[in-house]
Parts: sequence; C-alpha cells; structure tokens
Amino acid sequence: MQGRDARTARTAKLIEQLLGVVRELEAMHPGRKFPLDGHLVGSIGEAAAESMFRSALLTASTPGHDAIADDGRKVEIKATFGTRSVAIRPTSSEHAGATLIVLKLSEHPGTAHEVIYNGPLEPALQRTQGHSKATARRS
Repeated sequence: MQGRDARTARTAKLIEQLLGVVRELEAMHPGRKFPLDGHLVGSIGEAAAESMFRSALLTASTPGHDAIADDGRKVEIKATFGTRSVAIRPTSSEHAGATLIVLKLSEHPGTAHEVIYNGPLEPALQRTQGHSKATARRS
C-alpha cells in the first residue's frame, strides 16, 4: 500500500486529469456543463481531508460520519469545487459530538485545498434549519 504522501500526490494528478477531461467536454459541447458533483466530489474531499487532518476514513456511506480523528472524535467531511454551499443533512443520531470539516477543493496540484470550516457539526446543522435544502452557505 502506498504511503499517505504518495497517495495524496497521485490523487492530485488524477484529479487534474479528470478536470482536464471536464474542460475538454465543455469545449466540445458549448453551453453544456459537466460539473463534478455528488459522490465523486465527496470521495475526493474525504481523501483530501484524510491527508490534511489526523484521521482515518471509515467505509463509504457509514451512517453519521466519514472518519474518526486520531483523538477519537467522529468527523463529517463535506467538499466542493464550487464557491457557494455544501449539503449538510442530519442523517442519524451518530452526529452527536461530531466535528465538521468543509473543504473547497483546489483544481490544481500543488495548490492547497481551502478549509472553509473545521469545528463542531451541531452549530452548522442549526444554521441550516429552516432552509428548504439543508445547505451551509459561505458567509
């Protein structure tokens, strides 16, 4: 198995290639967008957070959280290549006491991902109450 640093570097190069494919598709089909979203971006964010923070990823789709920090805290990870918001949904009681990490992912290897939020999950969930979609927007 590759070390964490080698995996991080290789992941960055593969994402750069993936984004190149998106740009090419958009050039070939004017007016059509090919956004990277959904599970793919979530998984990219989880891989990035694992390398940026002292945590171990859990099996994909584990209810309530994505990782366990070295100190035992449950961690929910959200990511975007965009600039507006990420979806935050209280999916289970497993969120109690969890930490939330929100990343704006870089499109360029060698450029660090931006940490938008790294703190308790509960205040972020409270902030989303009353929205038709449970999203946390950048302030």
